[in-house]
Amino acid sequence: MTDKPHLLIFTDWYVPGYKAGGPIQSVYQLAQLLNSQFHVKIVTRNTDYNSSIPYENIESNVWTTVQEGVEVLYLSKEQITYKKIKEIVKVNKSNRLLINGLFSIYFSFLPAFFAMLFGVSKSYVAVRGMLHASALSVKPVKKQLFLAFVRGLGLYKSKTMLASSEEEVSLIKRVLGPQTNVSLLPNLPITPTVFTPKVFKKNEDTLILLFLGRISPEKNPITLVKALQSVSFPVNVTFCGAFNEKQYSDLFEKECKSLPNCVQMTHIQHCPHHEIEALFLNHDFLVLPSLGENFGHAIFESFAYSTPVIIGNNTPWKGIKSEKAGVEIEPTNSQSLLAELQFFNQLSQAEYTEWQQGAYNKATQYFEINNFKETYTQVFS
Repeated sequence: MTDKPHLLIFTDWYVPGYKAGGPIQSVYQLAQLLNSQFHVKIVTRNTDYNSSIPYENIESNVWTTVQEGVEVLYLSKEQITYKKIKEIVKVNKSNRLLINGLFSIYFSFLPAFFAMLFGVSKSYVAVRGMLHASALSVKPVKKQLFLAFVRGLGLYKSKTMLASSEEEVSLIKRVLGPQTNVSLLPNLPITPTVFTPKVFKKNEDTLILLFLGRISPEKNPITLVKALQSVSFPVNVTFCGAFNEKQYSDLFEKECKSLPNCVQMTHIQHCPHHEIEALFLNHDFLVLPSLGENFGHAIFESFAYSTPVIIGNNTPWKGIKSEKAGVEIEPTNSQSLLAELQFFNQLSQAEYTEWQQGAYNKATQYFEINNFKETYTQVFS
């Protein structure tokens, strides 16, 4: 038993899972940051996103110490019940409680409901961009009904909502009410290591692009496909992400059939997080014309691995062109994206290295301006 205060976290997915992307990394990085100040306890599923196969070599339904100061309870499908969530919150009601997200019944709503029922005094909800217009446009009727219900219930009245930007602070207050208690807590990504210069693949007369995200409407890969339908120079493009809904995936595959012969396409459904670095180091640019990003872990990791980006203009990453870290486009404008691809296709090795350095500088500056350990410790104290 430890004398450190306990921080209990509910999250749908955690490492060794990786298919849910950024949210997994956010909680993992949080545990690494705070395990010296808090005893971190994480409640999660024993399967990865969109998988029914339990993790190998991990015992389910028991608290497992995964490192000093961090315990994880990997729940099997049979144990993810109203009764079990109630029991966990009740036993830990004197501890701090962090809920990762809004719309999961068992890992968001029920923990928040029981925290209200048992009077957990220090409870927090990480909104994770789930109130942005692009996120609410997916299953909008269900989400609006849910939000109306929790407002009527007063579910979040006694909780601290966590926003990762000033824009999200305003958004939370607009959706949940002006009296909502909101704290600004910058997103916690991977730490940049060292600048990694690489040979610009244009030396081989081929532009090499990476799309890293779900094949889904909100991530908007079809805009990239449409832009590539009009290129006249050699391009290798890797789409790394799982299909999320059949109607959109069918449309994506249909559009891909119209790519010209100068475009070579590869699709990787899943990539474990430890292989992400190699992906970035073997591609010239990240292209992610998503409709909106609360933070954009893929974008930050691209910066951290010295890979410039072409992204949608509804993200926190503003002014990146002037810093030579990348460019922003209107996400559904394939002609604008095509123009940027043509521009970057003309770069020399020396010019590309400048854009690489600009991307890396963006990542390091983010860490310099955010004192993460002090900020996070202060919020949860």
